[in-house]
Amino acid sequence: MHRFAGLAVAGVAVALLVPTQAQSFTYGRLVGGQVKTELAHGTGSSWCLVDNGNTEFQINQNGTRAVISFAEVIYFDGSTYYSLDGQSILKFSSASYGTIHFKQTPTYPGPVHSPPFLGFSQTYNSSTDQLTVTFSIFFPECTLPITAVYDAP
Repeated sequence: MHRFAGLAVAGVAVALLVPTQAQSFTYGRLVGGQVKTELAHGTGSSWCLVDNGNTEFQINQNGTRAVISFAEVIYFDGSTYYSLDGQSILKFSSASYGTIHFKQTPTYPGPVHSPPFLGFSQTYNSSTDQLTVTFSIFFPECTLPITAVYDAP
């Protein structure tokens, strides 16, 4: 009987050391990471940029809303520079697309302030205990690919 109890305790201890799935450390929890620099050229002289920097990400339990922060995002439409830094809200219409709402930019035109995003995915790597989030933001004249890597807390 004591031997069985000892094996049970050892089994529980080993189970606690196994890395958790992506869902267990992302859904409903704030995680920190880093965004990869991307510069995209659009139509005419337009361009958009996300600069390498710290980011935080949190998605709700049912996957309908998420918050993501950017150290620097710029969209240039050929005549006006739009700074879109700070916290943003992803509102999902499906598992892979929706609109991104840049919170600190209420005076910007709607297509800049709340553009669509497409191709959202989360990929968990158990060997590094990291989550990679990717999607593209569709500004009126430029498409900006986003890649961010988050570490499990």
